[in-house]
Amino acid sequence: MADADAERASDQEARRVRAATALAGAWKDADDPRLTRLTRLAARLFDAPRAALMLIEPERIRLAGRIGHDADSISRDTPLAELVLRCSRSAQHVDISDAAFFACAPLRDPRGLVVGVLAVEDDKPRTNLSPDLLEDLGELADLAIEELIRGADQARAAAERLLDGERLALALGAARLGEFEWHVKTDRLRISERMARISGIPAGEMPAQEGKAVWPYVHPEDREVTREDLRAQLRETGRYEVEYRRAPGADGHEQWSRGCGVMVLDDEGQPDLLIGVVQDITDQREADEQRDNLVAELDHRIKNLLAVVQSVAAQSARKSSSLDAFLKTFAARLKSMSSAHDLISAARWRGATLGRIAAAELGGLAPTQTRWDGPELFLTPRAAAALSLALHELAVNAVKYGSLSTETGRVEIVWRRSPEGGFSLEWLETGGPLTSEPTTRGFGATLVEDVVGRELGGEAKIDYRRSGVTAMIHAAPSALADAPEPEPAPAEPERIVETIGGGDDNFRAGAIAGLKVLIVEDSLLLAMELEAGLEDSGVQVVGCAAELGEALSMLELGFDAAVLDADLNGQSVAPVAEVLRKEGRPFVFATGYADKAAPMGFDAPIVRKPYNVHQIARALASVTGRG
Repeated sequence: MADADAERASDQEARRVRAATALAGAWKDADDPRLTRLTRLAARLFDAPRAALMLIEPERIRLAGRIGHDADSISRDTPLAELVLRCSRSAQHVDISDAAFFACAPLRDPRGLVVGVLAVEDDKPRTNLSPDLLEDLGELADLAIEELIRGADQARAAAERLLDGERLALALGAARLGEFEWHVKTDRLRISERMARISGIPAGEMPAQEGKAVWPYVHPEDREVTREDLRAQLRETGRYEVEYRRAPGADGHEQWSRGCGVMVLDDEGQPDLLIGVVQDITDQREADEQRDNLVAELDHRIKNLLAVVQSVAAQSARKSSSLDAFLKTFAARLKSMSSAHDLISAARWRGATLGRIAAAELGGLAPTQTRWDGPELFLTPRAAAALSLALHELAVNAVKYGSLSTETGRVEIVWRRSPEGGFSLEWLETGGPLTSEPTTRGFGATLVEDVVGRELGGEAKIDYRRSGVTAMIHAAPSALADAPEPEPAPAEPERIVETIGGGDDNFRAGAIAGLKVLIVEDSLLLAMELEAGLEDSGVQVVGCAAELGEALSMLELGFDAAVLDADLNGQSVAPVAEVLRKEGRPFVFATGYADKAAPMGFDAPIVRKPYNVHQIARALASVTGRG
């Protein structure tokens, strides 16, 4: 029982000290006039020379609002401190050895914890002290604790406001926002430092000139339309949001801002205050422009790719003696073109050697009609992407109209380091149709010259000679980078099914006869072609699903294996694969992803697009134990 009482007493003391410390910590100025006013009243009440609020802290007794005291604290080891700690019930008068007179009243917080005392002292002894005086001292102590708590609450609120202000400043800075105020009636404009950094308008207050003061900082071509748009929005909704170019800077770089504001009305419904923010959206606009350019480039490449595939098909047909030979040759070339595409995609992010870029662009088109040679040069990712695009344009033109449009034509690429540190590359076409200068400058030529000038820091010149097209490309030293340390080539996973040509001659299509197969493929043409090819091999296709939901519903069907496209119109096929794995039903992936790893980490064979039915059949045979 005694131990329990001691533990409760210790806990009580700890809570009292925490409460007192929190109150004391909120009052940064121990001699704050709000506290001194109360202690002065206490001193006058007792006609005493010394008075103070004595607040209990862990290592000391802190004196606040002190009258007649030189020190701002006393040690907790002194007799006076002992009296303070004992004064926990009511106002009282006690005698102490180093003061002839000492009276105190406890300071209790709302929980009843004594956090200190209001004390008065005198060196002269007192006799027959009136009980009313002690009662008045207790009332002053109650007022003091109320003031202490009120001040602490105000300090906490101020700290919260400061934190809110800091949070707002961080948010505005992170979002690249600056704020402003226009006091309409006084026609004064206040610009924050953040706003000044974004807009170029001087920070501080200035005459608003009825709003005209800001327009010189807007691009001359955007001022009128932006002003009319802003005014129209304010008339209709009382707020606005506009985007505009800022006035050109010394470097001429185009900069964009987004401005948002709201008009505050007075009691009579008249405009009183316009408040708003301005955001720097230059990076966003540049990203949007870059995305638009990439989409345009992608659209152009797809159209070129379709034209190249058409030309490759025509050339393969001319050189093939049978349909089977055509299919094998054409499939091999498509596979080579796919590999080239993978290299170019990788080059956009990691850089690549010039030789590999040349091989990627030419090797898949006409391996026996192309040649490239030069020292090993490693290009930066930006330069690799730019050069691959330039060579792509030249190669497409050669396939459609130039040397690679005939069986006898040839294309050679030769490059060398230039004395200033960059490189020079020569494109040479021979043996093809006679060429002549085009009457109009085509998009491909414009793209080559613009890309080389912007991305390679050099220049390009295309010459349409009668014997064939030639091109000279010069790149700046900044296009080259130090080659990374060579990495050992990873072992090809066994589950990757790569078949160059029409298929594996050692594989018997009849090995999968009788299998029941589910096809999950979002491309209708691919699904139809695969279904027809598998059925020719004796497979029963139980269903073809193009959407994730449709595929999940078909899992109720009875089948021996499934062919899964990894991506279904932007949705992962993982839920379907997960169900099949749990049920122990085999499946293979048919995907266009270049990554050699199995999609989503599933341990299943992968047939990479473009594929043929023989590859799918061999993969199905391997997962069903028939191959």
